[in-house]
Parts: sequence; C-alpha cells; structure tokens
Amino acid sequence: MEKKEKIRQVRAAETRRKIVAAAKKLITEKGFESVAIEDIAKEAGVSTGSFYTYFKKKEDVIEELNQADFFTLAKTVNEIKDKNLNERLKYYFREFLAEIERVGIEICRQWIRNNINPIEIEIEGNMTTKYDHDYRAMKSILDEGIKRGELLGEIPVDELALFINAQLYGLMVAWCMTDGTMVGSKQADSFCESIVKPALMPYIK
Repeated sequence: MEKKEKIRQVRAAETRRKIVAAAKKLITEKGFESVAIEDIAKEAGVSTGSFYTYFKKKEDVIEELNQADFFTLAKTVNEIKDKNLNERLKYYFREFLAEIERVGIEICRQWIRNNINPIEIEIEGNMTTKYDHDYRAMKSILDEGIKRGELLGEIPVDELALFINAQLYGLMVAWCMTDGTMVGSKQADSFCESIVKPALMPYIK
C-alpha cells in the first residue's frame, strides 16, 4: 500500500513538473496573454483536467515558477560566514535578479502584475504575501548584521528594509520596462556600492 502511494506521489510530482515546464516554455515564447490553459496542457502532454488538478488558473503557475530559490535566499545569505554585510547584500541582489532572469522577462512581467494586487500565498508552510515575505527576508539580513556586530543596534531596520527592497524591485521593473536591456544581475554589485552601501554607512560600526 505504501509503495503504491509513493508511486502515485512520484507521478503527481512529475505531472506537475511537466505542466510548469510547458507553461514556462510557452509563456516565454508567446507571452502570458497569448497562451491558454489548453495550450499548456497539450504541450505538457496531459489533459486540461490534469492542469486543474494542480492549478486553479494560469497565474498560479507563475507563482510556482517563482518559488524555486527566492524563498530560501535570505536564509542562504545569513548562513554565509566569510563575507561582510556589504558582500552578503550584493550576493542577495545578484541572486534575486539572476533568478528573475532565469525564468524570463514575460514570466517576470506577469509575476509583477500578480503581486501588484497582493494575495496571500503559501511560503514555507505559512500564508503571507510576496511583499511581506521579501520585507521580512531583508529585515532578517539586517538583523543578522546587528547580531554579528557589523551594524549599530539602534539602526532603523524597518525603514532600511523598505528602502533596500524598493531599490531591488526598481531594478526588476526597469529590467522589464527596457526589454531586458537595462540593469540586471551584472549591475547588482555596482548598484549596491553606489546606493545601498551609502544608505547603511551611518549605521556601520
């Protein structure tokens, strides 16, 4: 009985993976609005009914595509022991933007549309919004800086987390608005040096 259940779970995971991969391929090629659920199902080699077994709508697939590395990125950054806060923030910016570039500009544009009108989604077992998750993630990086003695204890963590995330989101939106020709992960280091580091300078020990 347990063996049958395990086989069922493996098959279900594979079907879900095929649907997500098919959606990514088609949306990248044609744009979100030009792709129907039936197209995704056909590309994945499954029935339309199978799509609805795993997703309620196309927008849900976009959220799936953007969950891979985003939600554990801050934890990864906070576990880095051999880099100072400035280097850890650069790493966060680079990896955040690189992950967006990996999923592609059409998917990023739809992801932005989805999150402009925030809805609760499940992240690591908790219901929250994408913005609130990113805000808490940035606060955790700054709190880690305080814990390591890199930042003064009286640093306005809430305001700086808001400011730094606003800069990061701005880079992402600029990337979409310029068809991927402006900004991006390769500019993350210089951006952190010119914008983020000076904002933190008054609070560096």
